Amino acid sequence: MKRKVIQLAGKTSVISLPSKWVKKYNVKKGDEVEVIENGSDLVVKTNNSSAKESITLDVSKFNKRAFGCAMSALHKIGYDEVTLLHDKPLQVKELQEHMNNLFLGFVVIDQTAKKTVLKSIATDIETEFDASLRRAFLVTLSLADSTLELIENTNFDNLESLLNLENTNNQLTSFCLRLINKGMYKDAKKMQFVYVVIWNLEKIADEYKYICRDLSTNKNKINKDTLDLYKRVNIFLKSYYELFYKFSVDSMNALLEERNNLVVGINGMNARNNTETRLLNYLGSIVGKLYDLSSSIFAMHYDNIKELKQFAYSNS
Repeated sequence: MKRKVIQLAGKTSVISLPSKWVKKYNVKKGDEVEVIENGSDLVVKTNNSSAKESITLDVSKFNKRAFGCAMSALHKIGYDEVTLLHDKPLQVKELQEHMNNLFLGFVVIDQTAKKTVLKSIATDIETEFDASLRRAFLVTLSLADSTLELIENTNFDNLESLLNLENTNNQLTSFCLRLINKGMYKDAKKMQFVYVVIWNLEKIADEYKYICRDLSTNKNKINKDTLDLYKRVNIFLKSYYELFYKFSVDSMNALLEERNNLVVGINGMNARNNTETRLLNYLGSIVGKLYDLSSSIFAMHYDNIKELKQFAYSNS
């Protein structure tokens, strides 16, 4: 939509707020809104969170996997009430699984043979974002270290017990993405970059999940050299976590060098069996996904990097 700029008293430039948006968020005369500069864009935010988004979706033709993808997407987008239409009763167990894994704070408020309505009874709070993201990192680090410990001790039977950590990662990362999509992330300039980090963090936890499932029936001791690489990959993960919260060019340089070393080590490893081959593939995928965080983490910190400021001053 377009708005004309109105000049008041020859100095103040004013535009009107869209009436639909004003009604939706119950913005009244005298209320304060936050105006955020983002290059050529201005973002207008209100603290009024009374507006609820709802959607109706016919899932009659969805298979189990497509249904799961749709449920995940609707939660991340930020809907507060979801009406599912179906040509036969939904499996209660399957629906409950998705609600436990993703739709935290949602309850079924209406259910018939051909309709199910889910509604959020929780409050999405902007201030929970930072704590939830840090917990998502820490849970993933715990998953990484715990899988390695069990594999080192040939305690393969207990690997699947760690899948609850991956599920917690799903809950936390989905919650963070939901807050972003509901306009509850504090910095519009960095929003797309933190979104990439969160998305990849969930995919990294998936790789550890695949390791747990794949090696849970393994009976053979894993090669020490492979385990040493596993340990280095976990350190690599922790280093990216530290880079995210405390950026420095030196740390980033070291990580990018280590990425190359890990790729060489993984590609040059002689696997003794198919299990080790698959494990090395998972480790390689983790390294690749962590490397993909580099540009986004840099973009999130570029305005605070001393080395960049010095370069800018010297060329001004």
